[in-house]
Amino acid sequence: MNLTGTDEVGVVDLKTRQLVAKWPLPEAHNAHAIVLDEPNHRLFIATRKPAQFIVFNTDTGKTVASLPCVGVNSDMSFDVERKRIYVTGSEAASVFEQRDADHYEHIAEVPTGYRAKSSIFVPDLKRLYVAVSGKGKPDAKLETANL
Repeated sequence: MNLTGTDEVGVVDLKTRQLVAKWPLPEAHNAHAIVLDEPNHRLFIATRKPAQFIVFNTDTGKTVASLPCVGVNSDMSFDVERKRIYVTGSEAASVFEQRDADHYEHIAEVPTGYRAKSSIFVPDLKRLYVAVSGKGKPDAKLETANL
């Protein structure tokens, strides 16, 4: 879980429901989206200051990768079949490819829309849906990013 007040990741034992460890974010603040890659024992996190995509080894709590990503991010999805991670933020989606559990590559910045931070990946359709803000806009709509 995000421990936003201390810029740490909290590890909770699901059986006891107790906080069992804290992992500091590596020179980053304001963690938002978190996704677990359980088979590879990896935790993906997107931060805002600076905008970073960070990968933790869940066995050791150590950082295995850190790459720049879209700013003002809010959501992240893991496309298990294609080994891609999508981080959505204001005006773009950062796309990363998992080469193996310890190696990641930034492969694209896909334009989305103003304040388009919320998203959901639908594996069966192989589509990432991004909500484009309608604040102050009468023609608000749901956009699909072709990834």
